[in-house]
Amino acid sequence: MKKFLDNSIESFALTFFLIYIHLMDIKVRADWLWPYLCASILGLAAIIYLYKKHIVLNRIFLGGTLYFCSGLLGLLINWDWLNQAYAELEAVAMLYWIVLVGIISIFTPYGFLGIKNPGYFSNTQSSLLLLFFCIIATGIAYLFIGNTFLGEWLPFIFIFSVRGLLRFLDRKWLKNRV
Repeated sequence: MKKFLDNSIESFALTFFLIYIHLMDIKVRADWLWPYLCASILGLAAIIYLYKKHIVLNRIFLGGTLYFCSGLLGLLINWDWLNQAYAELEAVAMLYWIVLVGIISIFTPYGFLGIKNPGYFSNTQSSLLLLFFCIIATGIAYLFIGNTFLGEWLPFIFIFSVRGLLRFLDRKWLKNRV
């Protein structure tokens, strides 16, 4: 059960947020407080849990958590311009945060991919590849703002698939090397 929790805890915040915003009728500014608050708490709790267990964070979910926290902060300090921008950009706003985390994490020991022991690619190479594909996904999401499948679901499916493929290549290369 702990292994399942360790592998899935980071996804709880995004899962909650997506389910909530698609099931609830969110029309006014105050309606966003609850999903941003809950997703921020879940995301920060996951970060603390994984940090204490010395587990490398998934940078994509980290970007999502920063998006939730910034949305919450925008509501709490009455930055209506920020939440208006988030409303207009839809999923692109979260993808901007993911790209920002990607750019910053290139300069960290585990890179954007979050690999402790790089294999097939170096951390820098895999980070740049993942960042490149995140930028492409952000562009696609921007082009299809308003389209739930092409502008919201597909870019995230693409990013998580590329991340999974890059991690698979690293594990396969290391396994064949031994």
